[in-house]
Amino acid sequence: MKDLLQNHRVIVCTGSGGVGKTTLSAALGVLAARMGKRVLVLTIDPARRLATTLGIDQGADEARVPGQSYAGVLHAGMIDQTKIFDDYIRRYAPQQATVDALFGNALYQQLSTTLSGSQEFTSLAKLVEASESGLYDLVILDTPPAAHAVDFLQAPQKLNAVFDSTIVSMFMGRTKGFELASAAWKMSVKLLLRTLNFVTGSEFVATFNGFFTAIDAIAPNIRETNLKAQQLLLDSSTAFVLVSSFDQAKIMEGEAFHDELSTAGYHLKKVIVNRAWPAWAEPGSAQVLETQNHLVQSGQNALAALHRSLCAYYAERANAHTRFTDVVKLAEFDSEVVGLQSLEKLADRLESV
Repeated sequence: MKDLLQNHRVIVCTGSGGVGKTTLSAALGVLAARMGKRVLVLTIDPARRLATTLGIDQGADEARVPGQSYAGVLHAGMIDQTKIFDDYIRRYAPQQATVDALFGNALYQQLSTTLSGSQEFTSLAKLVEASESGLYDLVILDTPPAAHAVDFLQAPQKLNAVFDSTIVSMFMGRTKGFELASAAWKMSVKLLLRTLNFVTGSEFVATFNGFFTAIDAIAPNIRETNLKAQQLLLDSSTAFVLVSSFDQAKIMEGEAFHDELSTAGYHLKKVIVNRAWPAWAEPGSAQVLETQNHLVQSGQNALAALHRSLCAYYAERANAHTRFTDVVKLAEFDSEVVGLQSLEKLADRLESV
């Protein structure tokens, strides 16, 4: 794992919900900071696990993690979707009037938080900003929860389809380049707006028109940011880490994601199987043998047989990820990983594999 942290400037931790990727992202950050790197761990975490684990404020934006004493320095940030989107508008809007028009528009207020791909866009926009800032040697992104890991990669294209400047131009009535279809398009838009005006009233149509008028000014910037993010994700300095478990559904999802990454040219460097087995059943460990000897010597033969059976089960299950060549398997902690000291113990395990 140390080679992974040493040789990349961006690490993207991905995986479905509940596999522990937020905690592992933080532990990787701790390990990198101990190696002397200036590290930023970014997450969209509805449950605020990262803030709780690292002891930072829940609204923290690139805050230095308290209580650390490393060769490098560890920062962490909670990605506030609404704030980042609003800051993006302020940065790229050509004039204050555009900012005011969008912020006061009901359609923008709804779409900026619920539009498909907007959460992923804000994550990637923040990733690009942090990686270009020069403040960090390594940025670790804990990707938003998704039903499928590959959804994160497809989300920007979905957002582009809405904010694409060509589509906006058509709604704005600019038909240059559409030639014979332009008249038909103009008529279709007029009919659509007339129908909307009849069904919903003039207020909705005004909101609709106001949104497209204002968004027209920043649509090219949204496309450019998505392009920068795509280039960054494809760069050889960016490594993907897939966090999974021995759950069969997670294994199948991980294999599908591996194929998607390979086809698209991304760099999947590690698969971490989290909570692979209880600490007392780790295959090949001295603790397993000691426990067996103790149970036999104390005459607890039935319990010894049960222990052997369970250890054999976990050892057999350890071979489930057969398609991956670089797999890291981590035992489950006996207690919940909360606080910097717990993360340091997890970092010790990551360092040893």
